[in-house]
Amino acid sequence: MLRKLMRGLGWTLAILLAVVLVLIAWIHHEGRPPHGRAQYVAMGSSFAAGPAITTRAADSPWFCARSQDNYAHQLARLRQLSLVDVSCGGATTRHILGGGFLMLPPQLDAVTSDTELVTITIGGNDIDYIGNMMALGCDASTPWYLRRVGACRSRSVGRMEQDLRDTALRMGRIVDEIHRRAPKAKVVLVTYQTVLPDQGTCERLGLSDAQVAQMRDIADQLADTTRRVAQQHGALLLDAASLTHGHDVCAADAWMNGMRPSRGLLGAPLHPTLAAMTAIAQALDALLDQAPPAS
Repeated sequence: MLRKLMRGLGWTLAILLAVVLVLIAWIHHEGRPPHGRAQYVAMGSSFAAGPAITTRAADSPWFCARSQDNYAHQLARLRQLSLVDVSCGGATTRHILGGGFLMLPPQLDAVTSDTELVTITIGGNDIDYIGNMMALGCDASTPWYLRRVGACRSRSVGRMEQDLRDTALRMGRIVDEIHRRAPKAKVVLVTYQTVLPDQGTCERLGLSDAQVAQMRDIADQLADTTRRVAQQHGALLLDAASLTHGHDVCAADAWMNGMRPSRGLLGAPLHPTLAAMTAIAQALDALLDQAPPAS
């Protein structure tokens, strides 16, 4: 009897191991960047990837939630460029440099000597910018499982500012490494879009005036950091914060989802809409027409 039980346990463990190995192989396959030496490489976090915008891109891992209509895909169509988009929701500067979660390779690996253009929107997740706003917005309606995993624990401003200083150094390394790998490529840093109103708050946002003021200051510091890195490391800048100003989450013509969209987390709370992505793509198109050739 014991022998049969041990034999059954052995088969169960073998099946579980096989399932785990298959799952690992599938995740690894999902996370591989598309093959080819594209003219245009797009990197960054969810503010580049475009979760919940139209349809997920055919080559996007499900956990990256890249849209076929994010600013990179729209820009590639406008300029008729071949594109490798490795942006991914949740990505940080460390993921660009050293590899992401679930065995994703470094986003930098998509850059080759043939690359002509690279765009990057990054840094928000390094300081938990959107995550912190969502934590501050937790209330009685917040699902228990989000509370259980710590989604309602906010960071201090001091911690975010320290993390931002460290993030700036990694952003500089990213730009320098792209220049090294693709000396002829134009590199464009794209700031995060404007999420918060200039003053006050609103029901769609669900934060107090004081919380909004606190997070607006962090948003300004993140944008200023991106601007400074672009200037210091020889990158072009697309100031999406300025471009989308007046279209914040509380605006009459908002280009930003509210704190609690109808689809919940699947609706990408406090993330840009299709209108924001289209405006950025058009602005990048105009910027590239005016920019001198990369040296």
